[in-house]
Amino acid sequence: MVATTWTLLCSSVTSGGIAEFGRASSGVVNIITQSGTNFWRGRIYGFLRNQRFDARNPLAPRKDLLTQGQYGASLGGPIARDRTFLFANFEQTRRNDSNVITISSANVAAINNRLNQVNFSGPRIETGVVPGATRVTNLFARMDHKLNAANLLAVRYSLYDLSAINSRNVGGLNSVSRGSSLQTLDQTFATSDTSTLSSRSINEARFQFTRSRLRAPVNDVVGPAVNISGIASFGTATFSPTARAIDLVEAVDNLSTQRGAHSVKGGVDFLLNRVNISFPGAIQGVYTFTSLSNFLSGAYSSFQQAFGAASQFLSNPNLGLFVQDEWRPRKDLTVNAGLRYDAQFLPDPVKTDSNNFAPRIGFAYSPGDRKTVVRASFGIYFDRISLRATSNALQRDGSKYIVVQLAPTQTGAPAFPNLLAAQPAQLSTKPNITRIDPSIVSSYSEQVNLQIEREVFKSASLSVGYMHLRGLHLILSRNVNVPTLSAADAARLGVANLGRPDPNWGNISRFESSGDSYYNAMIVAFNEHASRWANVRVSYTLSKSIDDAGNFFFSTPQDNFNLRDDRGLSDNDQRHRLTVNGSFSVPKARRQSSLRRFLEGFELSYIFSYASRLPFNILTGNDRNFDTNFNDRPTGVGRNTGRGFDSASLDLRLSRKFRFSEHTGLEVIAEGFNVTNRANLQLPNNTFGTGATPLPGFGLPTAAGDPRQIQFGLRLSF
Repeated sequence: MVATTWTLLCSSVTSGGIAEFGRASSGVVNIITQSGTNFWRGRIYGFLRNQRFDARNPLAPRKDLLTQGQYGASLGGPIARDRTFLFANFEQTRRNDSNVITISSANVAAINNRLNQVNFSGPRIETGVVPGATRVTNLFARMDHKLNAANLLAVRYSLYDLSAINSRNVGGLNSVSRGSSLQTLDQTFATSDTSTLSSRSINEARFQFTRSRLRAPVNDVVGPAVNISGIASFGTATFSPTARAIDLVEAVDNLSTQRGAHSVKGGVDFLLNRVNISFPGAIQGVYTFTSLSNFLSGAYSSFQQAFGAASQFLSNPNLGLFVQDEWRPRKDLTVNAGLRYDAQFLPDPVKTDSNNFAPRIGFAYSPGDRKTVVRASFGIYFDRISLRATSNALQRDGSKYIVVQLAPTQTGAPAFPNLLAAQPAQLSTKPNITRIDPSIVSSYSEQVNLQIEREVFKSASLSVGYMHLRGLHLILSRNVNVPTLSAADAARLGVANLGRPDPNWGNISRFESSGDSYYNAMIVAFNEHASRWANVRVSYTLSKSIDDAGNFFFSTPQDNFNLRDDRGLSDNDQRHRLTVNGSFSVPKARRQSSLRRFLEGFELSYIFSYASRLPFNILTGNDRNFDTNFNDRPTGVGRNTGRGFDSASLDLRLSRKFRFSEHTGLEVIAEGFNVTNRANLQLPNNTFGTGATPLPGFGLPTAAGDPRQIQFGLRLSF
């Protein structure tokens, strides 16, 4: 792989007041790619995995299918010495793997018998291990050219090509038919010119063009989709777009200058997205059943079918401006201060959120013996409004795409598994649509970081940090046209459309910036390095995250007019996380025994990680509050009050280097992942049912992380 340097900026306690980076309310990754030098150097490498060396998934009846070959080569050197340099890397991965479906055998038999009885046109369901396959090609090339003494030009090209089967939504309680394949081709061309304007000033101009094409063809092209709460999901996939085409253009210009104790930097960033998203959704129909018995009798709770255009195009210009100053008033104190402005221009009816000014400030102070460093920062970080939300709202506003939703007792409702032949002219239930709040604003976070780091002894340091992150105006989807009457009361009173506020439509799902969140964490880290034999790093995080919206912009509250009722632990709230990593190596010695000569060059690296349980949302599986959404919890149960499973994993890497000459060597590698073969269970069945006691499958795992896996590799350097 291309050598990279990863820097987590916005969420790190060492970030300071950096204003250069934006368009994200949490973390930003800065990648520095490798370039060529005055000497030709290269590497050829390959890695192999096979299920023969692996353990069995704890939820599978037999070993997962797995054969993976990963191989590549890199080469870098001078085209013209001291002037033009080239670096290139090519890598391919060929993986045949599997997914584990955990639908019970008894339920599989009962469901398939029913599907045969009604002549269901789609595939039958299955359980156990089902195959998957992934093919990935990465290509990277970079050329650096010294135009003159003051200008350095860099040009790079990257390609990412992926094709995979059964890669989305297959596994757990989702049958193969419920998933999709994936085909992605991303190509990026980028260039930059770094100009030395004077001994104190540098200008950097960058340009990139990215062409991204994604297809996610569904496994079941016939449909319909079928959901049986807590039992199984099968039929065509409706959960995600089936295609996405992006053309992205970005131009950046930054100017840096040194003035005494001040390092001032400012810049402008223009980005244009042109996006076309294909999202058929419920065009092939969706049936929802609250129990297996209701499925077997054909008594569905809800039927949906969409009609209209399946795709939406939009253009999205973005503008970013920043200025920042790094000031060193004294040798032991550095202060960073900056201001950033971001604007995102979306199509009508969305108004531009034009007041996104983000101040940032931070300092690093090292008093006394310079063995202690205190770092602190505060900043506001704006995110972008999701183009997926905007596209959904533009596509499904009722003018070209609508969703018809029916109960089985309503006039015109089909019998399972039939579909409506055409969009009905007259229905007792109005179609559902999606809108976006014209006054929607960008979500943003307020981040406060404090860290104290102390050198406890030579080559070792201990740090303790605190992080506070407040998220405001988080985007969620809220039904603003909820029924006010039950079907019985509406019929008795003669009120049309269940007394909805807007009688012309059914559900109106509106994207709006109504959510918020709180995250607080204590981070403790011990880092020991530069030892002849070993180094170690220990990191522990104690945190708590609370919000009133899920992790996804299409998350909907249980009570659409009481968001506080959904206030609870975040989907990704993880109270404890511990990571221990390091390595042992055998250094050279002046006097060597035969054993020492054999051991020299061996290195053992390790990573141990532990993460406490994630919460999950307990659901009844039916529409308890009659708002036609099946996201209701049992009475008195708060959001995300269920607790899932913790996880732990120990990964080891043993390598031995053989040196043939000063620049030629071979490294032999053996790697083990989850070497203790711990059963890391995931995704509990969250359907409690409608009774006073839970259903038999409630709380049981529907998926598990990887078992023990072994990988062997070779790397030749020259």
